[in-house]
Amino acid sequence: MEQELMNLGLSYYESKALNLLLSQKLNLRQISDKTKIPFGKVYSVIKSLKEKELVKETNTRPKLIYIENASEIISKLIKDKKEKDYENESKLKSLVTEIDKIKGNKTKFFEIGTSSQENKLIQLRTFNEAENEVLQILNIYHKPKSNRNSKNIWEKSIADVVKKGVIFKTIYPIKCEIPKTLEKLNKKHPDKFQIKRLDTDFTRCDIIDNNKVMIKLIHEDPLQFGGILFIEDEKLNRNLRKIFYELWNGAS
Repeated sequence: MEQELMNLGLSYYESKALNLLLSQKLNLRQISDKTKIPFGKVYSVIKSLKEKELVKETNTRPKLIYIENASEIISKLIKDKKEKDYENESKLKSLVTEIDKIKGNKTKFFEIGTSSQENKLIQLRTFNEAENEVLQILNIYHKPKSNRNSKNIWEKSIADVVKKGVIFKTIYPIKCEIPKTLEKLNKKHPDKFQIKRLDTDFTRCDIIDNNKVMIKLIHEDPLQFGGILFIEDEKLNRNLRKIFYELWNGAS
């Protein structure tokens, strides 16, 4: 348990003290004796845990240090760790993206396409990089018969990724014709490839696993293609995932 607490960002002494206090209400001397934290050090350790809002103390003499709800404290530590990791990852991604930009290289974390060829290649990233799940929103402007050559490639890629075990959920407009390839895929793998119907004008997007998003800027006129974005960002993924399931649960 102490190692796991250290993995969540606590120091060696903090993890020893917190591990003990998860199940016991103790004074400073008792904490020191039971954890072998030097008595001269235990005050600063508990002070640090209090500042992090992980422990509380009584008004008695001597004061007793305790944890009111163990699961809430662990939940807080996990949440704080995720936020710190996200901030750190965002900074690193921003730095290396800028380095790639200066060098004239493509970046893995943020890619923009403005041509039909770039659209084709970036869309394929959705299917090539998905490991567990793809959530796809096709809005009312979706036209299955336009850009058919590219769509044939994408539909084959969807079939391939579903065969690998990836769950694929897609929202189609109500009167939109579903391509034969995908109809067969739905009949053959209904647990893996799932389709629901809903008319929505929400942005055309694919939500990939828990950390990637593909967004297309399209219009009723397929020739008015604004561009395509591929973004690796957990918070954006989480926001779009929430919207997807709100639409999904209201679809038929």
